[in-house]
Order: sequence, then structure tokens, then C-alpha cells
Amino acid sequence: MVELPPAKTTEPWQITVGAPGWLANVTGTTGFHGINSDISVDVGQILRHINVIYSFAGEVRRDRFGVSGDLLYLNGQAGASGTGLVSKVDLGLQQFLGEFFGSWRVVQGPRGWLDMLAGFRYTYLGEQVGLQANNLAIDTASTQLVDQVATPGSNVATIVQHTIVDKLDSLLGRNPTLPVAPIAGGHRETIRDLIQQLVQSRQPELAAAIRTGAQARVNQLKAQLASQVANTLTGQLNRSFSFTMTGLIR
Repeated sequence: MVELPPAKTTEPWQITVGAPGWLANVTGTTGFHGINSDISVDVGQILRHINVIYSFAGEVRRDRFGVSGDLLYLNGQAGASGTGLVSKVDLGLQQFLGEFFGSWRVVQGPRGWLDMLAGFRYTYLGEQVGLQANNLAIDTASTQLVDQVATPGSNVATIVQHTIVDKLDSLLGRNPTLPVAPIAGGHRETIRDLIQQLVQSRQPELAAAIRTGAQARVNQLKAQLASQVANTLTGQLNRSFSFTMTGLIR
């Protein structure tokens, strides 16, 4: 009688899929180009402003070898009333995370196992801020600025700071509805410089008209300058800003 060797058993393929849950809140300080903003956004607030969110995880394994991957995508939008010279601020946020790994089970026993992983992780973060100008507030601020500049001995830099820049706090992104960095914060300095240069270019002509007592000419120059300031502000505040960041870890 001849004994046959025992048949070799083949380990079956094991396939696991899932959809991990996602709950997170964001608290702390975020910064962009040296401008910091405090953020405190809870889970409910984030979920209320999500357009799309999905997650997926999967693993295929046979014996000691396996491959696994997962991904997460989130897209959210929110709007908030602005203050000062901004009537509304629109926020957009997109985040993607994808991972893929190959694994080898180094240790396997009844109490657990140890895998060695090799693979990569890709991350993407996109943020947008859209601004809408407050036309009524801009007209008022422009008139106030010109009236003060027409005063003899006035300091243009101080007036621009008080009447314009101090009313642009909405650009700083304080306590945003979604965790978006203050990517428009640096635009305050750009606006300050544009308005200051505009006023300084027209100031000598205005001062000369004031000295000669030509009130009709003074009024004309003041109206023209106020209109130029208002148009500049409106153009600079009806715009959007965006920021993207990607990373690949191997």
C-alpha cells in the first residue's frame, strides 16, 4: 500500500471593503503669509455646509501578502455676512486623501500580527475666498476720506488707515464658518497702497484749488477723487482668492 502525500491547501483570497465614518472638528490658529486667524469649527457646523463627502477603504489579502488602500474626499461651501466695506464672504473648501500600500505579514499568531507596509499617501487641500463689495459703505468711506484729505496739514497715511484699512477686517478670516485660512488677509495692504498712491497723486491739485479759493473747482476735484477711490475699492473687493496645497509621501 502506497501512502499519498497530504494535499496542499491553498489559502483563499480575503477581500475586505468598508466606508469609514468621518467626524472631526477644527480648533486652533491658522496662518497665511504671516497673517493669523483663530478657528473654532465644530462637527455639526462642518456637516451643515458639506456638498459632497465620501470615504472608502479596501484590502485584498492572501496568506502573508496583501494590498490595501483608502480615500477620503470632502467638498464644502459656506457664506457669511461681511462687515465694513465687504457685504459678503463666500468660503470654499476641498480636501482629498488617498493611500495605497502593499504589506507583508512578518509575524502572525493567535494573539495578533505584525505587517510591514510600503506604499504612498497623496493629499490635496484647496481653499477659496470670494468677496462682495458693500457699495453703500464704500461710497460713504470714499467721501469721508476725501473730506479729511482736503483739510490742510492732513496725514494721508493715517486717514487711509482709519477710513479704509480699518474697515477691511472681513479679509482677515476671523472665526470662519469653514476652516479656511485667511488667504485674503494680505490684500488689505495692497488696497492701502493703491488708495494712498491715488490720493497722493491728486492731492497737489486739490491743495492748489483750496489755496486759490476756487470752491467750484474744489468740489469738482473732491467728487472726482471720491469716485476714483470708490471705483478702486469696488474693483479690489469684488474678487476671489484661492490656495492649493498637494503632497506625496512615499
